[in-house]
Amino acid sequence: MVMQSPPQSLGAWAPLALALLSACTSPPGLSQPPAPDAELSAFLSPGTSLGLTARGDIDGDGDLDAVIVLDAGDGAAREPRTLLLLRRDADGRLQRAIESPRAISCRRCGGMIGDPLQGIRIAPGALTLRFEGGSREMWSSEFEFTPAPGGDAWQLACVTHRGFDRADGGKSAERTLSPEEIGDVSLASFDASQFPADALP
Repeated sequence: MVMQSPPQSLGAWAPLALALLSACTSPPGLSQPPAPDAELSAFLSPGTSLGLTARGDIDGDGDLDAVIVLDAGDGAAREPRTLLLLRRDADGRLQRAIESPRAISCRRCGGMIGDPLQGIRIAPGALTLRFEGGSREMWSSEFEFTPAPGGDAWQLACVTHRGFDRADGGKSAERTLSPEEIGDVSLASFDASQFPADALP
């Protein structure tokens, strides 16, 4: 399965930048634009709608789990958005496993690109969020989460920032944060704004 991205992505501005491979090596999963889905819509809060969604076997048990983003109205376009990780129980019903209220950057946080959320990848034991944005200096960030030992919590395990300067001779750079720089960050408490893209000096 291949991650799908909206047409106005970093690749539309700088194909060379997207040719760089991710340092986070989880296999590609599936992300989708919003679509009517009664099963997922049951998890919407009042005043929200389905944003980007992804389905995949995140826990390796052979069934189809889901990750959804809750989008609020235009009045909240500058506010972070909630991510829900949903896993299937023994009866095959999706259940809320993790709620992360600040995991997804605001819809206007991508500069000229607009919404910076460009993809969600699900693979057994891995969840990756991809953000892109910028104007003259284009940037992308990938955040990979893996299960924490001994429990149902998920931890931030890998952060990769990339940058591409369209005006400075196509200068590009990539930076992967060390475990010490990442620290102990759970998916439930993750705030994308705490990890700004800084690959370019």
